Amino acid sequence: MNVNAIIGSILLLLTLSCPLYAATVSQAQTETQIVSDERHSVQNREQQATRFGLSLTEWNEYERVMASSQGWEMKDSHPLAVLGRSATTEAEREKYARLLVKHEYQLAEGLLAFDRARTAAWKAAYPNLPLVRNNTPERVALYVNAQCDTCSQLLQQWRSKGSKVDIYFVGKGDDTALREWAMRAGIRKLDVDEKQITLNHDDGSWLTVAKAKPIPVSLAKNKEGAWSFVTP
Repeated sequence: MNVNAIIGSILLLLTLSCPLYAATVSQAQTETQIVSDERHSVQNREQQATRFGLSLTEWNEYERVMASSQGWEMKDSHPLAVLGRSATTEAEREKYARLLVKHEYQLAEGLLAFDRARTAAWKAAYPNLPLVRNNTPERVALYVNAQCDTCSQLLQQWRSKGSKVDIYFVGKGDDTALREWAMRAGIRKLDVDEKQITLNHDDGSWLTVAKAKPIPVSLAKNKEGAWSFVTP
């Protein structure tokens, strides 16, 4: 019998003959597992924080907010938007707004670049056939407001599909608020100049045409010229 087998036999005998020893071993194993699970949990939170350009402390704050009653109202919001809405200082709000705009810009640029590549590939392969876009509307009316967390994401989804978007800002007709929203949404001056995106104050059509549906809401005209609700 080798040394390891002898040691194993001795430990087994100690465990069987001494309940206190067995309990001590079991407790040590449980504590080791707890430490291992906690370390794994911290590593996961650190990875999530890094993903959004946040510190572990900021990610812990996000999880705290989401576990509260306030988080229930923001369950579908981006983590950066959650932190921005729950921020207590203007500096914090500006920081999370910048991070969110950067994130949305990178996402939109990737989607638009792929759409351009897809269009080029289609034209090269089928030069005499129109590009199939799965019935995506050419132009969309998108109703937004200053409090909307998901409006800019919906805008980028439409743009990634190649749709032009007419923004209708629901509010008090404040030009400054509209410009600030456009900046937060990462709207490029080139897109506005080329009429890929237009910025407008709502003229009351949110109540009439859009039936005051929860913002954000998108509409497009069908072939007969009638408005209908659409999703990307």
